[in-house]
Amino acid sequence: ITAASQEQSTGIEQVNQAIAQMDQVTQQNAALVEEAAAAAQSMQEQAASLVEAVSVFKLHQPQQAATAFRRKEPSHASRATSGAHKSMRLIEA
Repeated sequence: ITAASQEQSTGIEQVNQAIAQMDQVTQQNAALVEEAAAAAQSMQEQAASLVEAVSVFKLHQPQQAATAFRRKEPSHASRATSGAHKSMRLIEA
């Protein structure tokens, strides 16, 4: 009986430790969810600000969108130094 009681006590202690760990992880997850929600709200506000900021730029005809800017090709020297990274420069047509 003593050995069985000791084994049961050890098992209960292990269950209590597991529950405490699960509680800690749950609290950490809740904090991360709060942070993610705050970040999402901030990004939504920033996106709205960007939409408002760029709304002042208007094209009167859809055709202008294709011809207003053209891609400037990098020189051979800059291609050699840039490696895999290729930059795009827009210049006014």
